Amino acid sequence: MKRTFFKKILLFLALGLTTGIYAQTLTGLVTSDEGPLPGATVLVQGTNTFATTDFDGNFSIQAAQGAVLEISFVGYTTQQITVDSDQLDVLLVADNLLEEIIVTGYGTQTKRETTGAISTVKAKDLNVIPSGNIEQQFQGRIPGVTVISNGSPGSTSQIRVRGFGAFGGNEPLYVVDGVPTTNIDFLNPGDIESTTVLKDAAAASIYGARAANGVVVMTTKSGSRLQDGGITLDYTLGFTDPNVGGSPQMLNPQQMAEWTHRAYENNATANGTAVAYTHPQYGANATPVLPDYLHANGANGIVGSVDLAAIQAAYDASPETTFLIKANKQGTNWYDAITTTAPLHRLSFGANGANEKGHYYIGLGSQFQDGILINNILRRHTLRANSKYDITDFLSIGENIQATYRETKTIGGGGSITSADDESEILAAYRMPTIIPIYDEFGSYASTKASGFNNPH
Repeated sequence: MKRTFFKKILLFLALGLTTGIYAQTLTGLVTSDEGPLPGATVLVQGTNTFATTDFDGNFSIQAAQGAVLEISFVGYTTQQITVDSDQLDVLLVADNLLEEIIVTGYGTQTKRETTGAISTVKAKDLNVIPSGNIEQQFQGRIPGVTVISNGSPGSTSQIRVRGFGAFGGNEPLYVVDGVPTTNIDFLNPGDIESTTVLKDAAAASIYGARAANGVVVMTTKSGSRLQDGGITLDYTLGFTDPNVGGSPQMLNPQQMAEWTHRAYENNATANGTAVAYTHPQYGANATPVLPDYLHANGANGIVGSVDLAAIQAAYDASPETTFLIKANKQGTNWYDAITTTAPLHRLSFGANGANEKGHYYIGLGSQFQDGILINNILRRHTLRANSKYDITDFLSIGENIQATYRETKTIGGGGSITSADDESEILAAYRMPTIIPIYDEFGSYASTKASGFNNPH
């Protein structure tokens, strides 16, 4: 027992001596061309031991001779250095990503020089959002840019770069391949190479007064002499379910009748008068009664049967003015009646090539998108052709051609964001009493011909 105990103590002391011999406190300084780098990470490779530089770029870490340190900082190239002394000075070199070129007007600037004034978004980040228009794909992708849309496929969205403070309109200027335009709904997302939003007045000054509300600069793809040509094919398939998350539950016909009578009672109490139940559908008694027919050729709130032969004769004589609307006592789900699961198909084809004299890009795109509202669609077909050819060292010819066929069927308001000011079909569905059926007995839309329901649409 005693011998085992002494062996453990000797082993412990040996390990402690080994650690004391090979582990040491290493200090150092991490700098760049612009001075010390506070917050740089110093990691002992293969371990969890690390340290962070202070405000002056200094650090202290436990590391053995021969260990490898990894020194990293955002925007700089990571370095790996072998420990051979107790003092280490490291110079980090800026990564090339900080020198990314951004198109601004007729010139270029480095990304580092325009961090606060300009925002960029890559084409691959836009394509993951299967929306009808490119501006809808900006939502949540570009800092400082607000996108407002009514959600309808093909509708025009509002983009606000500098808020809503201008008197003469708040729309930004769009520039596609150097050509100013009022909108970008004709573009195929698969043809976009890069998108740059100029938010600062200095960055957008080249465009003059038109840039008062910001500038959205878009460049389309073209073949590059630095890369081999190729073919790309992208296909997107998706569905929009209007019932995800559920929809508000409406009053059933009996509840609607009871609450209508409750309104008569509350009104009488407030005015200090006797209750008078005068609804043309639910009867004159305190207990409401659901009618069998809401409307029958001019008559309303009918309990019992009607003269079907006479109403049929009237319909044959004047089908546009004769209605026979039977009450739907189980209730109509108007939201389900006007919505549907909406499919989306988007296909993009691109081909590009280049040689020592020139380069080209050809893109074809088709998008078939339905909205959750029935008869709400977007159909768009695009052709894009970009090319450039050097005739001499100082003379080049080329073209940027865009052809688009676009068809939309949208909700009221002309398919723009201004439709939010008009009556909405979704709002009308929740205002429509559930006792009204979709169709009358002759197969026409029942509408609100029956008295007592105002005009929800």
